[in-house]
Amino acid sequence: MKNNIISLMLLFAAFLQFSCSSNDPESDGLPYYQFTQAEATKLINEPKIGDEIIYKNQEKELLKFKVYRSKKGKTTYSTGSFWGSYSNKHFHYDRQELAMWYAEGYTASGCEITIQKYPIGSNYQTQFPVLGTPKFYGYFTFPLWNGYNGTDIHNETIAINFDIPTINMTFNGKTYSKVIKIESHKTEVLNPSNALPFYPRNVAIIYYDFNYGIIGFDDLNGKLWRLQ
Repeated sequence: MKNNIISLMLLFAAFLQFSCSSNDPESDGLPYYQFTQAEATKLINEPKIGDEIIYKNQEKELLKFKVYRSKKGKTTYSTGSFWGSYSNKHFHYDRQELAMWYAEGYTASGCEITIQKYPIGSNYQTQFPVLGTPKFYGYFTFPLWNGYNGTDIHNETIAINFDIPTINMTFNGKTYSKVIKIESHKTEVLNPSNALPFYPRNVAIIYYDFNYGIIGFDDLNGKLWRLQ
C-alpha cells in the first residue's frame, strides 16, 4: 500500500513537471522576436480599457472615442484547426494592440493601432523553426480617413513610418515631440451621405505621435481636431 502511494505521488509530480514545462513559452525552443529598447521608445503609452479619447476643433465641437482593447506583450503565432485542438506554434513575437470606437454608443466604426516585431519572409506553414527577418513596424485604421490603398476604398490601413524625421506640436499646454504628419493627398469626401452611426470620411491629414497615437487630424472642411 505504501509503495502504491509513493508511486502515485511520483506520477503526480511528473505530471505537474510536464504540465509546467509544456505551458512555459520560454521552454518550447521557438524563436521569440522581442522589441529592442530603441523600439520600445516608439510604443504608445497604454490607455486603459474604458478610457475616453476626446478630440475638439476650433468650433468647440467634440468627437469622442472609447478604448475597448489595450494590450501589449508576447504573442504566439499558431496555425491549425479552427478550435485550436491541432494548433501548431511557430514563433513568439512582441505586439501592441489598441482599439477604440465612438464613445456615443456608435460602435459601427472604430480605430485600431497595431505595432509589432514580426518575422518577414518565412513560410510559416512549412519552415521550422521560422527563420524570417524580424521587422519592427506598425499600422492603424481611422474611420474618418479619406485615403485608401489601391482601388479598394474600404482598405483604409495606414502604415506608420518610424524612420522619417519627427516634428514637435504644441497645443492645450502640452508638447508632443515625436509626431509624424500623414497625408492622403486626396480632396474627395468618401461616403458623403453617411449619417450616424457613420460619418463621412473627410479627414486628409493625421498627426501621429509615437507615444500618444493619433493626437490630431484636419478635415476637408477646415476643421482642426486636436487631442484634449
